[in-house]
Amino acid sequence: MATNYGQEMRSILPLFLARKLEGQSPQFGKTVFVKLAYLLQEVYKVPLGYRFSLYTYGPYSTEVLADLDRARLRGQVKVDYKGRDAGFAITKGSIVEELGPDYEPLKAYENQIDSMVAFFGHYNARNLELRTTIAYVWKMLKVSDEAGVNKVVEEILQLKPQFSDLEIKKAIGELTGSELLSYAG
Repeated sequence: MATNYGQEMRSILPLFLARKLEGQSPQFGKTVFVKLAYLLQEVYKVPLGYRFSLYTYGPYSTEVLADLDRARLRGQVKVDYKGRDAGFAITKGSIVEELGPDYEPLKAYENQIDSMVAFFGHYNARNLELRTTIAYVWKMLKVSDEAGVNKVVEEILQLKPQFSDLEIKKAIGELTGSELLSYAG
């Protein structure tokens, strides 16, 4: 369960990310929002208090989508269905123009959020699915050496046969090279 502080951050997160990703994300929809929330919490250590499990398209939390829906109902964001192939698009809402004092809980984590947006903001849902699944499996296996990396690759190939061995290794290289994933000590 999220702390009150975590709850406050979660309530403004959809609007905050919609603003940060405007003009940058090629596909800021529901799946991308869930993946970015996962990255913020698990990789960038922003204490949002979500519970994630591995699902069809990688790490998933119904709580994240519930927070998105509440933000939509408050008018902070719009969630528009763009069709079967395009999915949903999240944009800032018309009611909320300024973040104001509601922004304060996220302000302490703005550097992490900006880093996450800079690194992952240009990825589509498919690319985020792979990278968040890698992060999830990496953490689950507590990777400590190259043999652990090979085990991650094997697990991802089993879970996500639509990704090639090369794609998985390249994504792992990006994540470890940027020190977003580190070896367990």
